[in-house]
Amino acid sequence: MARGASKKTSSANATQQAVFTYGFVGVNAFHVLLRFVLLRHRLTWGHAAKYAFTEAIALLFWSQLLSAARGGEDITGARGGLTGYMVDVIYVTWFTHFLTAWMGRWGWWVYAVIPMYAIYVAYQKVLLPYVFKGQSPFAALSNLFSSSSRTGAGGNAAAAAAAQGQPTSKRQAKLQARADRGDPRVQVRRR
Repeated sequence: MARGASKKTSSANATQQAVFTYGFVGVNAFHVLLRFVLLRHRLTWGHAAKYAFTEAIALLFWSQLLSAARGGEDITGARGGLTGYMVDVIYVTWFTHFLTAWMGRWGWWVYAVIPMYAIYVAYQKVLLPYVFKGQSPFAALSNLFSSSSRTGAGGNAAAAAAAQGQPTSKRQAKLQARADRGDPRVQVRRR
């Protein structure tokens, strides 16, 4: 079948474009009708500014995705990457607009998920491998608290065995000495 993959991609893109179109129209019509028409006595400038700002971000991402779809790229977000993040931001924006229209101003806190997720991704993909060299700065703290309560001797099974009077083998002692020095050849099993 000639160009079967591009036909599937264009079909998926057409479906996703329809979802975006109906989603934008439906959520924004609900929000505008409820907040700007029926409950306009509760409308504040802050709410209108937040709505306009978040809607502008979603529309910017939508236009980027539509231009990518015209170029033949997959815009469903199934493959992840930046396209997946843009699709997720659009969905979170819709959910936030629906929630703020229905429940009030506390729904805006849902939008804080986006920067919190961006911080998490930056930590996992940039800080941890390049700045902290693969060693999590929080791992020492979590190991200190979690494993000391399990073994009673600082989280080390060999040290716990020695503290209980059980003999350790030469191999265990040698591996323990390497682990204490931070030798990368020693792999510590985490439970």
